[in-house]
Amino acid sequence: MSQVLEFSAEEVMVLTDRVTNADYGTEDQRVTPYLLLLKLGSAYVEMLGNGVKREGMLQIALTESELWLLRSKVNSTDKTPNDSLFGVKLLTKLYSALLAESAEVPIEFGDSVGQQFGELERAALAKWKERPDARDDADENDADHRADYGADAAA
Repeated sequence: MSQVLEFSAEEVMVLTDRVTNADYGTEDQRVTPYLLLLKLGSAYVEMLGNGVKREGMLQIALTESELWLLRSKVNSTDKTPNDSLFGVKLLTKLYSALLAESAEVPIEFGDSVGQQFGELERAALAKWKERPDARDDADENDADHRADYGADAAA
């Protein structure tokens, strides 16, 4: 199953620059990089092909595996000259699609960056966390890591 997302020219440029022929996703979520690069490349040509950035959005259908790979290519700290929250917004878009894909929750984007989680999103996140590949055992070790950092800071 795939999700259809809308991307701006800036988002297409960043994703196209970061996905490479050597990217294959995770062990559980394999991606054929050439198919993903063709999707992104087609969007790139349409949005930027004549050397002028086209305004508006372009839809791209992405599989769950492709969404996971794209998620790994974006950081919260990514910025553009006109948008200091570029990475946060793109990650929110990708995570919303992943949550919908994993829990069959309809994608609804809020008007603000700080969109609130409702019951559907909480249920989807709880279901996602139960998956063996979701976060490994990071939750169990968080307290230990905080204690370790505290010990390092005091030393």
